[in-house]
Amino acid sequence: MKTFYDCLPCFVKQALGTLRRSEASDSQTESVMRQVFKQMESIDFSLPPPVTAKNIYRLIRNTVTGEDLYVKDKQRFNRFALDILPQLQKKVKSGPGCFEEKIKLAIAANIIDFGKNDELCESDVLSCFNKALEQSVDSSVVKELEKAIDSADRILFLCDNAGEIVFDGYLLDNIPKHKITCAVRGFPVINDATMEDAIDVGLADEFRVISNGADIPGTVLDECSEEFRKEFHDADIIIAKGQGNFETLSDIKDKKTFFLLQVKCPVIARDIGFPVGSFVIKQNVLEKVYDVKET
Repeated sequence: MKTFYDCLPCFVKQALGTLRRSEASDSQTESVMRQVFKQMESIDFSLPPPVTAKNIYRLIRNTVTGEDLYVKDKQRFNRFALDILPQLQKKVKSGPGCFEEKIKLAIAANIIDFGKNDELCESDVLSCFNKALEQSVDSSVVKELEKAIDSADRILFLCDNAGEIVFDGYLLDNIPKHKITCAVRGFPVINDATMEDAIDVGLADEFRVISNGADIPGTVLDECSEEFRKEFHDADIIIAKGQGNFETLSDIKDKKTFFLLQVKCPVIARDIGFPVGSFVIKQNVLEKVYDVKET
């Protein structure tokens, strides 16, 4: 997915929110924002938005602080998700339809996104979960995902945010564990899940978890580690959570990929074809590659 002009105000909002969180001085804030505007002058609009976001977060980290500014919020929502999971599990029906309902809860958990809402609180998340099972998703794509999982030998699951990964683990729980590798961000960026979060919530105890080696709020293969790229290449299917992974992977047409996300902004809504607030499970459209032989 390319970057749209509508993304520019969002970049500014995210930069200011992160600077305030870092308690940057006025002089630091002015310096960083001038550099942000300078970067925006030369944005390559053909690239996905997380590429620009990466540069902004790196700039703030290198200029103001080297710390993980969201670590306390990540720990807080990891604990919160673990606390509310048991009561939400009770609402999921057993038997047919169980997998679809688990998908809805996993997508509901995608609301735990400080890039979109820096003032997110527990009541916002609970409100989303309380409506989750009433949301509609494309049942035909759910069935396609189930078929793909059954026939796959290797599944790569791309995690998104801390807290959210608790419900990813719940979604994956009934799938043979030897098939699954989960991937988290290589370095802190916003409240995206890292290896520390996977260990914190027990995801790493249940599944094989790897780092993607990058600090981008999405998955840009050229910036990921060799280990991750090999896992991506070898996987039979990719299951990708969240807007950032959709933005960075939606144009890849040679790998069967299922995207699970909440639509949180008009730009994504326009690109993916669902209104803001929708719970989306979407399969990419594969393109056939033909070998051209000399005659």
